[in-house]
Amino acid sequence: MLAENNVFVARLRAQNRTARDGGASLVEFAVVLPFLLLLMLGIIEFGILFGHFNEVRHGAREGARYAAVSRPDHNGDTTIGDNTDVIAATCDSVNLPGSVLQISLSYDDSDSSGTPDRLEHGTLTVLANTSSLSGAPIISSFIPSTLTNSGTFRLERDGGWTGFTDQTCP
Repeated sequence: MLAENNVFVARLRAQNRTARDGGASLVEFAVVLPFLLLLMLGIIEFGILFGHFNEVRHGAREGARYAAVSRPDHNGDTTIGDNTDVIAATCDSVNLPGSVLQISLSYDDSDSSGTPDRLEHGTLTVLANTSSLSGAPIISSFIPSTLTNSGTFRLERDGGWTGFTDQTCP
């Protein structure tokens, strides 16, 4: 009989200890939960930021490619494309809704002709503004306000465009 009593008392003590520990784990979870949510939100924000950076990089690459090889024909005449064609090609390749893009194009004019000639080098730079989606101050302090990328190219044909700075997408 005494052995049965000891088993019963041991079970009772184990149940009491489990009941007391359940409250402690709830408090621990309540303390850790904000940090876990902040970590998950940060991972999501940086993933979206990385996607935006890839869009800006793609726009710079496509704009530079267009400036290097294209020689559009306007309405059947032989005039070479101009700055608006390069800007349009760059803007069309970037898909960042609600973001303002600034595009700059420069080239090294080795013969001082004023227009880019074949085999000269140029650089197209795309700058886009960014912001934090959550607005959480801890995360926002790590998010850059602008994303910038450049594409460097060598002209395959004489270009009809001239250098420009800070043109925005229409």
